[in-house]
Amino acid sequence: MLASLSINQRSFAQGMAGARVAADGSSEGPFTVDVSGKLALCSHSERGSIILDIEGGVAPYSFKWNTNETTQNRTNLYAGTYTVEITDSKGTLHIERIVVQPPYPLILEDLEKRDASCGSGNDGYAKIAVKIGRGEPYKVTWSHGLEDQWEASDLAPGVYTVTVADKYNCDVSISFEIESPNEGITVDENISEVNCTSPNSGEIDLSVSGGQAPYQYSWDHGPLTSKVTGLSPGTYTVTIIDQTGCAYQASYSLQTPAEIQIDSEVAEPSCGNNSDGTIELKLTGGTLPYTVNWSNGRTGTKISNLNSGTYTASISDANGCSYEQSFTLSSSSELNLSVVDRTNLTCSDSNNGHASIKANQDTDQLSILWSDGIKNVWSRDDLSAGDYSVKVSSAEGCTVETQFTLSAPEELKARIESTLDVDCSVGSVEGVAWVSISGGVEPYTVNWNPSNASNREINFSQSTNLKVRVTDAMGCTVETEARVDFPDNTKEGRLNFNYRKLEITSEPQVLTDEEIIFESEISEEFIAWEWSFGDGSKSVDKDPIHIFNEAGIYEVSLTGYDIYGCSIVETNIVQVNNPLEVVVIPNAFTPNGDGLNDTFMPKLRGIKEFSFEVFNTWGESMYMTSSPEDKGWDGTYKGQLSPPGNYLYKITYSTPDGESVHRTGGVTLIR
Repeated sequence: MLASLSINQRSFAQGMAGARVAADGSSEGPFTVDVSGKLALCSHSERGSIILDIEGGVAPYSFKWNTNETTQNRTNLYAGTYTVEITDSKGTLHIERIVVQPPYPLILEDLEKRDASCGSGNDGYAKIAVKIGRGEPYKVTWSHGLEDQWEASDLAPGVYTVTVADKYNCDVSISFEIESPNEGITVDENISEVNCTSPNSGEIDLSVSGGQAPYQYSWDHGPLTSKVTGLSPGTYTVTIIDQTGCAYQASYSLQTPAEIQIDSEVAEPSCGNNSDGTIELKLTGGTLPYTVNWSNGRTGTKISNLNSGTYTASISDANGCSYEQSFTLSSSSELNLSVVDRTNLTCSDSNNGHASIKANQDTDQLSILWSDGIKNVWSRDDLSAGDYSVKVSSAEGCTVETQFTLSAPEELKARIESTLDVDCSVGSVEGVAWVSISGGVEPYTVNWNPSNASNREINFSQSTNLKVRVTDAMGCTVETEARVDFPDNTKEGRLNFNYRKLEITSEPQVLTDEEIIFESEISEEFIAWEWSFGDGSKSVDKDPIHIFNEAGIYEVSLTGYDIYGCSIVETNIVQVNNPLEVVVIPNAFTPNGDGLNDTFMPKLRGIKEFSFEVFNTWGESMYMTSSPEDKGWDGTYKGQLSPPGNYLYKITYSTPDGESVHRTGGVTLIR
């Protein structure tokens, strides 16, 4: 079995033992390392990472990995073992060995489920279990909200998904459907709320489908119809039963009409004929939705770009309650302001934006203030991306303001990604690297170093550092670098196995109900393996012990999996026979303690059950047993030596075929 590794590890110290004494006489204890990160791969395309958290010792620390890296933390790692030597400033050495687990199959058992008994019921059931995985703990998430439970009950008809994740967050999902004998009852309702003029004007009209018609209706206030009228505000509950007895229950509430409360926010036009006035209504109460119609033909709770003048709002709610309110806007100046020229940035990190502002009055009589603090400048260059506002004031005290935005292309980003294409049939490996690009402006120009290739994707055949420069259509550039790893070889490893009886006997044949040990020879290239014994049983032990319950010829196979997902299979044939029936009963014994024929006991083989009893010539029972481990009758009775002479026995046993056999006979006790 593979040894599992937790995501957080507490390290052990090597090298220096005990505490270290500093120059000032204080004690410096050994330092410890916590290891975290992605320490297991879910697929061969994923990469792991290692994060080291150091406590104790004396900083700074130096790091030396078995891969010659000197950084504290590692990323983009394949499965394998990584060793790092950590040395603090006092020379204390600590060695940490970390395993990044390879992908391991997570396979679920076939889903067990029970459909709902009724289309409107919620008595469905489902159960899952892990067939092959790394072991507990597992995280179980059902699509209807249930968590960390292997069984889900009270399920209504529908489609569900359950996801199981192992302790490394590698997961697998199963979708299934809880069905029902017939379609469940569904109800669409049409509700007319109580209006402002009549307190008993509410109506509820139900449209029912599904189940099996005809339907029976029962309202809690008495009616037996699908439509009820003359309702006042309150809650009404209905029970619907179809021809099969499936039931559906729902409640509906009618509200008391509430008056509409009107609050408003008004912004006057800034100057003269400027159309920048606004009126916004804050409506509460009543019954949603609201309808707002304005005297200028507009609709909605907020109207903008208004000149001076009077505006009247006609407001009504869903119950037909209506109100009116008027607003008068006025201004005292004719100063206007506009953005006449604006140029956005070419690159995300550049500062080459431009904007020009123009007023309808003599600029010598006006003061201008930009939102970033610049004053009395009407044209600006070298602007960064962002939102700007410009405020202009006249000598008469009129102030107008305008806003604009300078945008920049999305930041140009590039990332080198790689994978290994493995052909298991011939044992070949080819490295593929490509650059993922986002942001900037297409088309892009790509240049790899050191190959000078211009394609987005290149091949590699050895471990190396790759660099790439990306240039977009605006001339913006970005460079990135990544380390790619390539395996030393992909040769197939050795896989073989033999088998033998766990208990050594004189019978060379493999018999039913015997423990057979399968001893494997598995090269270290294989990171996982699985046995199949030909009788439906499997095992992931390295040297499993198996019992064949029935006679027959079985094909036993051992499958080995390497780090690249390739596999080979070794197969042997095992013939299993039923044991032959043998019953041998001695006709005399000598219980004299010399170690020869000291007890009287039948010799049995291939017998499932038996009972054995000895009698004297008067028919008195001297000894009885049904245990094959019993040593037999030693010639005593109730602690006293029985006299020599003739005795009788009776034995009853069952053959492997289930036949019951009874035998009697005599035996001579010799002293």
